[in-house]
Amino acid sequence: MRAVNSASKSLSAIQESGWKASDAKSDKTTAAAAVKHATSARKELGVLRELSPGEVDVERAASSLVGKLIALEMYQAASGILQDMRSPLVTLYHPEHPATATNSLHDLLSLPLHEGFISELHLTLISTYLLYALTVALHTTTDLAALLATLHDPTLSTLLTWTPALAQLPEKQHDHLFTRAYTVTSRFGSSSGIAPAQAYSLRIYSLLCLACTRPSVIAPNTFWEQAIKFTSAFANADSVQPAEGARIVLEGIARLIGYAERRSDHNDFMSGVAFARFCEYWSRFAKQAGDLRVLEQITRLTSGARGEAPLEQDRTTIETSALCATLARALTILEKWPEHTSDLVDKLQEGSRAIARCSASLAQSGEDHDRVKRGLERLRRAVVKIIEPPAGAETDIPPEVRTCARGILEQIVDVLCEKRDAYNSTVVTGGVESLFTLARTAFVLNNPDTYVTARTYLERAAVLVSHAASQASSSDASESPSLSAVQLANYRRCIAGAYYNFAVQLHQSSRLAHAVPFLEEACKHAETALAEYRTAVKAVGEEDDSKKEVWRQLEEQLYRRWELLGVCHAKTGDRKLAYESFVKSIRAFPYTLHDLASLASTTPPSTLFDSTPALKHLATLLDRVTYMATCELFRSPPSIPVSSWPSFPSLDDPHASASVMGALMERQLVSLEECRWKSGVREVLDALAGAAEGLYERAGWAVRRARVLVRKLEMGYYGEGGEGPYEGAKQLGEQIEALLAPESVEQDKPLARYAPEYLAATHLWLAAYAHKSRDAGLSAAVVAHVEDACRVLRGMVPAAAPRVSLGKSPREKRASETGEKEEVGKGKRVVRTTRGAAASGRAQGETVPAPAKGRTVSGRTRAAKTTPAAPVTPKKRRALDPVSLNTAVVTPPKTTASGSSGQGKMEFDEFDRLVKLIRMVSHLVGLVGHVLARVQLLNAARRITERHVGVGSEVYVSLTIDTAHEYVKLGRAEKAIAILAHVLPAIRSGTLSQEVVILFLLRYAEAQAAAGEVLKASMTYCDAVASAADFVVDEKGLPTAQRIRVRTALLERAAEAALAYAAIQDARDDPTSSLQGLLQALRLWNRAIDTLSRLQPSTPKPATEDNPFEVPKPADTDRAVAQMQETRVLSPQASRAQAFLDSSGWRLAEGLLSTLIALSQAYAARGSAREAEFFAQQTKELAQSLHAPVMISRALAQQGELQIQLGQLQEGHAALMQAAELVMHLKGPDAAEIRRLQGRYSQLSADKKGAQVLFEEAMSLLDELGGVFASLDGGSGARKSLVASPRANAQVSMSESILAPTLLARLLRHHISLLHEVGEEYNSLLQRFAKLPQTADAKAKEIALRAKLTLDEVYSRFRADMFLSSLAESAMTIPMGMSGDMIPSSASQDMLETLATAEKLFWEHMSYIARRGHVSSVREAAVCLALIRTFRTSLGRGDVQTPVLAAQLLDASTVTTLRREMLDVVRHKFLNLNAMDDLQWPLITPNGSPLPPQPKARQPARFSHSILSDSEDDEPMDDVDLKSYWEAIAKRYEAQCFDVAKMSVNQADQLPPHWTVVNVSVTEDRHTMFVTRQRAGRKPLIFCLPLKGRREGQEDEFLTYEDAIKELQEIIRLSDEGTRKAAEVKKDDKGARVAWWKTRSELDVRLRDLLADIEFCWLGAFKTIFTPTPDVLPEDLAALRSRLDAVFKGSLVFQEKKPKSRLGLDDGLLECFSTLPPTCRDEELEDLVYFILDLYQFHGVPVAISEVDMDQVVVELRNALEEHAARVKGRSVQGGDDSHIFLVLDKNVQGIPWESLPVLRGRSVSRIPSMDFLIDRLEFSHWRKWEDGRPQEGLVDQAIVDPRRTYFVLNPSGDLKGTEGRFADWLKEMKSVGWDGVVGRPPSEQQFVDALTNRDLMIYFGHGGAEQYIRSHKIRHLPRCAATMLWGCSSGILKYMGEFDRTGTPYHYMLAGCPTLIANLWDVTDRDIDKFSQSVFDDLHLTPNAVKKWRADDSGSQKTSVVRAVAKARESCKLKYLTGAAPVVYGIPFYL
Repeated sequence: MRAVNSASKSLSAIQESGWKASDAKSDKTTAAAAVKHATSARKELGVLRELSPGEVDVERAASSLVGKLIALEMYQAASGILQDMRSPLVTLYHPEHPATATNSLHDLLSLPLHEGFISELHLTLISTYLLYALTVALHTTTDLAALLATLHDPTLSTLLTWTPALAQLPEKQHDHLFTRAYTVTSRFGSSSGIAPAQAYSLRIYSLLCLACTRPSVIAPNTFWEQAIKFTSAFANADSVQPAEGARIVLEGIARLIGYAERRSDHNDFMSGVAFARFCEYWSRFAKQAGDLRVLEQITRLTSGARGEAPLEQDRTTIETSALCATLARALTILEKWPEHTSDLVDKLQEGSRAIARCSASLAQSGEDHDRVKRGLERLRRAVVKIIEPPAGAETDIPPEVRTCARGILEQIVDVLCEKRDAYNSTVVTGGVESLFTLARTAFVLNNPDTYVTARTYLERAAVLVSHAASQASSSDASESPSLSAVQLANYRRCIAGAYYNFAVQLHQSSRLAHAVPFLEEACKHAETALAEYRTAVKAVGEEDDSKKEVWRQLEEQLYRRWELLGVCHAKTGDRKLAYESFVKSIRAFPYTLHDLASLASTTPPSTLFDSTPALKHLATLLDRVTYMATCELFRSPPSIPVSSWPSFPSLDDPHASASVMGALMERQLVSLEECRWKSGVREVLDALAGAAEGLYERAGWAVRRARVLVRKLEMGYYGEGGEGPYEGAKQLGEQIEALLAPESVEQDKPLARYAPEYLAATHLWLAAYAHKSRDAGLSAAVVAHVEDACRVLRGMVPAAAPRVSLGKSPREKRASETGEKEEVGKGKRVVRTTRGAAASGRAQGETVPAPAKGRTVSGRTRAAKTTPAAPVTPKKRRALDPVSLNTAVVTPPKTTASGSSGQGKMEFDEFDRLVKLIRMVSHLVGLVGHVLARVQLLNAARRITERHVGVGSEVYVSLTIDTAHEYVKLGRAEKAIAILAHVLPAIRSGTLSQEVVILFLLRYAEAQAAAGEVLKASMTYCDAVASAADFVVDEKGLPTAQRIRVRTALLERAAEAALAYAAIQDARDDPTSSLQGLLQALRLWNRAIDTLSRLQPSTPKPATEDNPFEVPKPADTDRAVAQMQETRVLSPQASRAQAFLDSSGWRLAEGLLSTLIALSQAYAARGSAREAEFFAQQTKELAQSLHAPVMISRALAQQGELQIQLGQLQEGHAALMQAAELVMHLKGPDAAEIRRLQGRYSQLSADKKGAQVLFEEAMSLLDELGGVFASLDGGSGARKSLVASPRANAQVSMSESILAPTLLARLLRHHISLLHEVGEEYNSLLQRFAKLPQTADAKAKEIALRAKLTLDEVYSRFRADMFLSSLAESAMTIPMGMSGDMIPSSASQDMLETLATAEKLFWEHMSYIARRGHVSSVREAAVCLALIRTFRTSLGRGDVQTPVLAAQLLDASTVTTLRREMLDVVRHKFLNLNAMDDLQWPLITPNGSPLPPQPKARQPARFSHSILSDSEDDEPMDDVDLKSYWEAIAKRYEAQCFDVAKMSVNQADQLPPHWTVVNVSVTEDRHTMFVTRQRAGRKPLIFCLPLKGRREGQEDEFLTYEDAIKELQEIIRLSDEGTRKAAEVKKDDKGARVAWWKTRSELDVRLRDLLADIEFCWLGAFKTIFTPTPDVLPEDLAALRSRLDAVFKGSLVFQEKKPKSRLGLDDGLLECFSTLPPTCRDEELEDLVYFILDLYQFHGVPVAISEVDMDQVVVELRNALEEHAARVKGRSVQGGDDSHIFLVLDKNVQGIPWESLPVLRGRSVSRIPSMDFLIDRLEFSHWRKWEDGRPQEGLVDQAIVDPRRTYFVLNPSGDLKGTEGRFADWLKEMKSVGWDGVVGRPPSEQQFVDALTNRDLMIYFGHGGAEQYIRSHKIRHLPRCAATMLWGCSSGILKYMGEFDRTGTPYHYMLAGCPTLIANLWDVTDRDIDKFSQSVFDDLHLTPNAVKKWRADDSGSQKTSVVRAVAKARESCKLKYLTGAAPVVYGIPFYL
């Protein structure tokens, strides 16, 4: 023990020395001594415990020693002693406790509790041990977290666990223990380096220790303030996460509150100000953690903590804290509402009561009250989040939760809105925002009942602000108000905004009537707010910059709110209130803010209202107000100008007011432009113009006044009435000139720079007035005014600076050598495009690179999809990829950045308007016919445009396009290409709009096509298509008028594309595709006109009492047919001149007129005279309505030329005279064309001299005009660079100065032909012809002329040669007809060479005209080629190809038009929905070949696209097969060409052996007839027969062609008259009936005799070509040949010696003549004799014909024929009884009933247009299938007609009662076998179409050919057509069309694919034709029983051919020729 004490004393001494172990500077010796003593003491204590176990003094000594070691901070040594001490200490107070080792910190800090008695001494030791253990553990632990866990673990017996037992200690000792523990732990918790959470845990532990002291030890306020301090320090630490921190705080405070509640004085301890603040602070963490239990605890504690505070301040603090805690609890409940939905209302009751107690705090200031305000604000915001969740927050809140939250917010609002003496921003802001929230959440858009509620909340907000404003204004002036006037104005601004927001929602949902009250309040409060703000700012004297922009926005938006109110009124139908609102809007506009007055004095209205968006919006608003007042409210005109509005504008300066009003009134004038056509608008315009003019006159502003007068000129031009008051306009123009004089513009000097523009516009308008007057005498005035305008325009161009050289600078040359080539290919801008790369390997030359996607004027450009639906061309190529143009590109001068030239900037008021006016007048001048004036005007416009906006501008490019187009129309395509090439750099730049680029490319392609550059034109067109595909204008949001113009522009572009396509196809020699393009353009022009016409009012229709459902019936059948067949091609709007009075309208009119005349010319070239006449007439009528004399003249000229070609010379001459009157005062191509046509008429009328004079005058006109244009090109009219030729300037060809080269070529051809006829010299003209541009038309005419001259030379040689003089007048054959050696003479040899030359020229000519040449030219060339081949054969130069070639040529010459029309109709046989979209541009390949339209994605069609329906009557033929058939037909026709090799293939080889095709053609001079016979497997046989002079001594008796046709026409005329008069012959008038029948019989005999004469006179012995050939054996032919040789050898007398070689007739010819009847007339035998004699002559065997005994030869020849006939008697005819002849008749002989010639009478004969059509019918039969789907096999020789599938139309007109009576019963019976039809009523057109399409046989008993029931194009476009019987009068006639091919109903059916058609050539009587038809029906077994038994595959002999039935029926008629010869058959036979 002494050792222990000694060590203790030593340690005490060291302690007294001040040494501590933690001191870094401590003495090491002392430290060693201290350690030594501590170690020694521990050792000795251990010895003592062994010696005296359970000795208390030992433990007391150990405790004392530990205390000293702790004081010395020797915590490790102390820890060791404590470890040794723990077990003995436990044994002292708890002997039964088992001894345990002290192995852990837990063991050190805790002692086991003992329920038994523990002495005070032992307690003292225990408390001391626990305190020391706590101290040592804190300073020695390495795991503070574990230590804290141990301290706070209630299961361990640590210091706090021993608290109840330690309470037995003396008070002083007890309190010292816990205060010491508090000090140790709190101090250690404040040490650095401890984590905030661990420090806070230690501090809480310290407070727990402190809470264990007795009541008097620690003051409650101090304790709770310390708790707040500790908690705040922890919560404010940066590393503490809020959520985790809140959890830790709540855990610590929970322990703290628990220990506080254990205190005996807990009621007093847990009360007071500090505890209240602690609870409030505690509630924050509970709210943050969302721990409602804790919050409820806090509420309970705070309610008990109020007590009786001694001070008012303390009571307030306690009360506010309690309020804050309650509000926090309510806030937590609301934030965690999903956890309390079941009892939410109950839990919020306390908070709800607390809200009412917050009122006092809201009216006071101070920290405590501010906490309440903040708590209430947080609660308000939380409620708002529930009621109105923010974006992205949970919105699925139950209604009961929202309702509860809404109730709380209502309570809050009630508190906030209580009236009080003073308001602060918190209260007002919270109240206003809460009311806004309540209004927004109460507002349900679909529930109108909520609108009043929302408005009520907003009214409360307004009342709150108003009360706050009144309190602020009534406050003491010495006191600064809590709310400033600016704040109050801002609140009112917010309220106005809230009203406006609701109004906008209602407006957007179209609840306009409900939006009105909100808008009214919004506008009222906004005006009040703005007024209050201005007053406040004025009072303060300065403006808050941060708020300035907000109020400026309100000022800018106020007029827009008034506007929206007006919109709502307007849409709800209250236009008057709408008008008033709009007027208020205009009045509210901030004019001063935008300085409108000063702008108006220097800026024209055209740009004034575009200077800012606000002014632009003002203009729109003003437009609307003006329109409403004018066109909707119909206010009086004087009340509409803004100058008539009261107190407007509210500007202080009168001068400024006048300037503003003038500008606004001019804007009003502009606003009514688009609706100027409406009723009453003109008066308003006059009032506006008058008011503006008067205002400017009073102000002395001359320029502005002149500007208004120019506008009056424009308005007057667009005024009502067909004629413009030119004189009045002229006076107005003089007034404008005076106003714009330099001395008059002084007061308006800033605007004087626009005077020249106004003056030029004045002259242009006067020119338009002169045109509108329709006075021919004012034509000169039109030109004069245009010239004046040109002069002014040229004067506007500033003086030119030295011109920049257009050549390359050295730098440019170097650039071009290094990289210019790449520049050309790529352009200067990188352009994104969706098209593929350009095709490689293109021709070298200048290219057009792709420009950037251009901007749009009225819309936006939209890129196309990356992958187009279908390629435009086979190889993808992006829009405007480099395209070889092969033309010189002139580099324009360098321009400024703006694109304009740097030589003096020009200023314009409305430059675009001026250019638009120029272009309009240019169109008018063109329609008047002043070509030169038009070009001059365009050139002047180009000059000012170049200087104003530069050559790269859209306007300049557009004018250049117009100018180039004029040159194209003048025939100078090369010049046009050069002009367009000038603007290529602008196109490359990518700055132009897509519209201009597209139009440029189209016009470029058109010019290239006109120049014959097809490939370049095609590639350019493909670029245009690609650009158009990428260009889409968005019409959304555009006004109606602008949308109309956008759509019109779209249609116009499509029409231009169709025209360019047509030009390319025409240049490609594809007239069918070209025609389709023209027709598409026509439709598009009409649609564009219709669209544009929507801008004008519709003309009201006069009232009528007619039945609207009644279909008007024409007075006669002819008119019905005319109406039925007429197709409307012009829009009804087209004839209204008013529709075209603006620039776009005139442009459309010109495009429509040009397209119409082009269509007329195209149809004329195709041979469709009827269509050509129709379009010419349409052109004339439209031109007359538009006062376009030149177009009228062109239409009349076209009509005149057509009439001349139709043989109507007098009518044609009259039309030409009318045309001449319109243009003879002009010097242009039109006047020259008229003279050419007049000369042609004179030439045909045998006035050679007059024709020559006219031709010379025409050429003189062209030469003169060409000289003028040449001087214009080289002078000031245009820059040379603009028209630079691709050729070198030194080598300018003559062709470049030739105007209208095609017209000149025609002139030269006619003139040279005329001079050739009269025998005058024409070599100079031939040389000039050769120098013409080598266009296809000019070349074709030149070759045709040379070929004709060469052939004329042949005839001249024939006439001069004695031996060959008879060749042209002799019958000739191909083959030659006689075999044997032939020795041609030298004359013959020369003749053959000349014929070869002529043939070559005709073939070359045919290559040019075969597809698109005039029909007469094609026919003439084909017949001439056949004639040449005949001559060459007769001269011994025939070859094996000649028979087939000549036959094909003659076949091709018959129906050229029909072949061309076939290509056209095939395209319409099947509905192509893609092709029906005219807005889809025609597509082509880069070589120009047409492509099918691209398919469009669309919904599946409801019905099949095929025209064939799926009815039970459908043919079992597959539609696809049918379409393939027609496609194959089209390909075959497209592939046809006049090629020797292709035409040498015999088509007849495809025919059945019993079919024979006979072609009959008569040359145009009517002197020669070709008769050709073709059979399968035989060479064609051709007879070339002269029609007069063939027989000697019969000149007077011979029937000429003219005589025969005249007689036939007379017979038919008399027959038709008799037929019509038959109805007038009464049944009881026997004499009249006898006379009528006598006349008919006489006509019948005349017709019979005429046909016999035709056979005898024209054919003679050669009629055998029609007769069938019997089966002749070779020995039979040999015998006949021998017999003939004997006849001629014995009878001929040769002039020299007999021929060395044996001559004999050709087998084919001998076989043909063998059928000549022996009983024939002698003259026919003489024909044969003379023919053979001529053959001897042609073989070089001279025969003395005069010495031949003709009578003897005839006798012997007859004997020979009799012998041959006896030899072959009884043999069958080749082909059997079913032999059939097809007649191919040319236009000259189609009217003759060949079937009734004696040689053909009674035989199976039908007509076909040509061999091609016969092949078509055969191919169709192969395409058809049987009902079971089996294809027909073998050679088809008939059409398949199912008699069960028959449709009939009987007496549709109702006036053929006899016919109806004869057939009605029979037809009724036939219905039992499937027949159907109509009787006694007209069928609908669709019924007729369905019958022809879906039936096999169609029978028509009615007038005519049913033309009045079905239009011709409906028939032609049928994909399938039934066999048809048209028994009406003249149903089969083909109308004679002069030089054109005949046309008529039969050909319509042939084009439809009709296999067989029966029709009548002339009128017949019903009874006789009924007999005829009944006979046919009987022979065809058309009875119910027979039809029921019919089978398609039954080939029994009982079947009868319909053709043979018709031939047999001729004999059944009473008039066997007059009626019996009328019915003819077209097509192939069918058998029944």
